[in-house]
Amino acid sequence: MKAGVILVSVLILIVGGGANYLRYVEAQPDRQPAFGEIPLQRQGYTGEERLFSEQSYEILQADTSTLRLYTAPDGTPIWLFIGYFKSQKYGSQIHSPRHCLPGGGWKITTLEAYRLELESGFSADINRLLITQRGRQHLMLYWFETRGGTIRNEFALKWDLMVNSLMLQPTDAAIIRISLPLSGFEDLETGTARALAFLEPFQPTIDRALPFGE
Repeated sequence: MKAGVILVSVLILIVGGGANYLRYVEAQPDRQPAFGEIPLQRQGYTGEERLFSEQSYEILQADTSTLRLYTAPDGTPIWLFIGYFKSQKYGSQIHSPRHCLPGGGWKITTLEAYRLELESGFSADINRLLITQRGRQHLMLYWFETRGGTIRNEFALKWDLMVNSLMLQPTDAAIIRISLPLSGFEDLETGTARALAFLEPFQPTIDRALPFGE
């Protein structure tokens, strides 16, 4: 009986000590994002930096971010947002659009996994959403990037955080979000084609801008 109590006590001390160690000893990223690597003009797309409200930034709690409004060659708008978190621990985890959108008055009509495959060679499972507000329809694509690669699922993001913590790797992460309004005659596939046409020239620069590669 005493041996069992001693064993349990030792395990509690080990687990508690390990958790405390991971909390205060954390590897830091070796560099910060370089959003300047992402051009404002490329292949007929022209962009400009925009800002959220101060309240939105307080809720977001990203260490750095960029919000851009691009105009496509046909004159239609496309929004690019990237939020970077140098640590996901202790109150600074990424806010998922599936939680934030309803709070902003948007209704998520469709949310599904989508296999993104670009001619540049980039491929990943991401999220595709159809969202509506006051009769307006928008398409949204979003995913997460970490040192473990591209992640679609928020639960997988938490698992990635735990693995990187245990391996004493930086726990930084980013969310990449593309959104655009759909006109009255457009369906989800047509809007997706426009989003992919935008991503083709810009995805390599997004990848270089984030500090997860070599």
